[in-house]
Amino acid sequence: MRWMVLAAALAGPAPAEEPEAWVFFSPDSPDASRIFRELEGHRVRPVLLVERYAGKRAPAPAFLASVRASGGLRVVDEEGLREALRLGIRELPALAVRRGGRVHVAAGSRLDVKEVLGCSK
Repeated sequence: MRWMVLAAALAGPAPAEEPEAWVFFSPDSPDASRIFRELEGHRVRPVLLVERYAGKRAPAPAFLASVRASGGLRVVDEEGLREALRLGIRELPALAVRRGGRVHVAAGSRLDVKEVLGCSK
């Protein structure tokens, strides 16, 4: 038993859990591609939120840039919608970073990605 305690003490603290970032955007939101670029190397979950989109107009360049930067997304995303409702997302684009049981949320096209990632430590 003493050896197990000593081995655990020498091993040091457990590594911090990798944060999971959720990026919420829509066809009408400002460009979120900067947010996706700044999150490269992190686990990112893009969430496309569409309230009404008749498809009679061409998608905005900001939306197309966000889709390209996201690396892929789900067209029908019930889990993403539930998470947006649970977090009270009201402004897009928005970023939610979850680490363990804590979640930090920021919204707007000028949000500070590094600050939100730092808050989750």
